[in-house]
Amino acid sequence: MTRTQVLGVPVDALTYPDIRDVIRRHVRSGEGCLHVVTLNPEYVMTARNDPAFAEAIRQSRLITVDGVGISLALRALEPGLAADRVTGVALSWFLGELSAETGQGVFLLGAGIGVADEAGRRLIAEHPGASVVGTWAEGSPRPEDDAETIARIRESGATMLLVAYGAPAQIHWIHRNLPQLEDAGVRVVIGIGGALDYISGNVPWAPPLVRRLGLEWLYRLAREPWRWRRQMALPMFAALVARDAAKKRLRRP
Repeated sequence: MTRTQVLGVPVDALTYPDIRDVIRRHVRSGEGCLHVVTLNPEYVMTARNDPAFAEAIRQSRLITVDGVGISLALRALEPGLAADRVTGVALSWFLGELSAETGQGVFLLGAGIGVADEAGRRLIAEHPGASVVGTWAEGSPRPEDDAETIARIRESGATMLLVAYGAPAQIHWIHRNLPQLEDAGVRVVIGIGGALDYISGNVPWAPPLVRRLGLEWLYRLAREPWRWRRQMALPMFAALVARDAAKKRLRRP
């Protein structure tokens, strides 16, 4: 596994088949609970100002490239590395596929009332034989709700967990509860942000061309302009990457 950094935040430069293999092997026979982070520019900029968030990312065992900004940053900073963009939506569909393949159960945590239930139905429809063993939308990422949430996951028998609490809350929640999840038998946990909204149909997909260009964020911003504050980090991210890339070029012989 090739772990590199973007603005001091780690990321694993892997292809999608490599990522699938890592998760599949761990679900089948791995020890402990594999925490998968899907890294995007918002995560990077938040991590620069939130040491606890940065440490939670750093301690995760698999960090995928999520967001066209991270893909472009790696091309600028590490031109020789091959890394595919792998989103929370793609990983959610893959866990449905893996559930059908292995017979092991998936638990969907978070999202709005009814969203995870519909997403679970669609995962099963797409991957006949998949097992969605539980959903829980009434809890929260607050520490006082952890005991009930972990109890529900344990009772479900799930070995795969998708957490849709949004960032940074889902990363803090997973990091804080990783020992309890491992004890409950969970082998892989992924923070997936709004992926269940897309899978359930609660939020419409961007047109295919927009997705191919990696501009889903712009499409969603056009539909939900109140999100503009969250996107203010992107120009600063791009400027800092350009600065680091220029420094690297100057250091090369």
